[in-house]
Amino acid sequence: MNITEVFSSYEEIAKSFHSVRITERTRERMTIRYDPQNGFGTMRIYALFPGIILGFNDFFLDSFPSYSGETAEGLKINFCVEGRCEAKMSDEKYLFMEPGDLSIDTRMVKEQFTFPNDRFCGIELFVHDSAIKQAPPPLFKDAGIDMGYIRKRFCPDNQSFIAKSSDKIKSIFMKINEPIPGCEVNYFRLQAAELLFLLIHMEKPAENEHRTFFTTGQINIVKQVVKIITSDLSVHYSIDNLARKFSVGSTSLKNYFQGVYGKSISAYLRDKRMDKAAEYLEKSSRPIADIALLMGYENASKFSAAFKLARGESPLEYRRKCKVSG
Repeated sequence: MNITEVFSSYEEIAKSFHSVRITERTRERMTIRYDPQNGFGTMRIYALFPGIILGFNDFFLDSFPSYSGETAEGLKINFCVEGRCEAKMSDEKYLFMEPGDLSIDTRMVKEQFTFPNDRFCGIELFVHDSAIKQAPPPLFKDAGIDMGYIRKRFCPDNQSFIAKSSDKIKSIFMKINEPIPGCEVNYFRLQAAELLFLLIHMEKPAENEHRTFFTTGQINIVKQVVKIITSDLSVHYSIDNLARKFSVGSTSLKNYFQGVYGKSISAYLRDKRMDKAAEYLEKSSRPIADIALLMGYENASKFSAAFKLARGESPLEYRRKCKVSG
């Protein structure tokens, strides 16, 4: 797959999706912008070598449609810089990534990418199957980089790999994220070579150390739990009762929830309460004592202490600030 074919495939993808447009295209770079009603996102794509693509994904929204053809089949090396990403894979399992995660995969994404916290920033090095089968670029050949070996090492029998990045791997991605201006593509080529070299020679992390794949049934349980606990923020829920409702163990439910949202059920609910309380304080004249009850606090004093801990200022201070700035 040459550079022209790579960019042509992305152009066809952009045409097939509503609110997607190409904002820049040069010989080695393309930028795609996504502007749905609920947010925005950008994808910057660099063609490093024939069949080898570096992508920067930066989203401020809750989901993005899968662009599979994605650029077709191959090896996908992903690093999560910020936020969280959920993706239903071609084997019907879900992959979740959080900051610092390294994912190496050959599966395709089905339907869409979902961002549980409305934010995702990630870097992907994609190696098309054609690049794995053909002679490597001279830089890779001289360094002894065998991309077929990397695939066999991390994805035997088309299985997937996910773990917390080592300090060395994380350092490379951080350098990729801050390129030298004016010579980005050559800089990215060197960093990609260093990354692939490390994946061949580094000690492989324990495969199950940080695995976060979930089934459709487990994901559905978590999303139903979210609907229940956010339907009335004044109600307090027992994790044991929630677990029994879905015929799972309390520990399993906690693990599912932590895997999807990156926080415990209690922390998630606390954040939702504080967000809703801030909305009431900003947009309504409800007494603080009434807001406290709506958020499940038995009195204004406990609510004020919790709000100050979360937001750094008391409810009264927050309301006054909003009035001044409004």
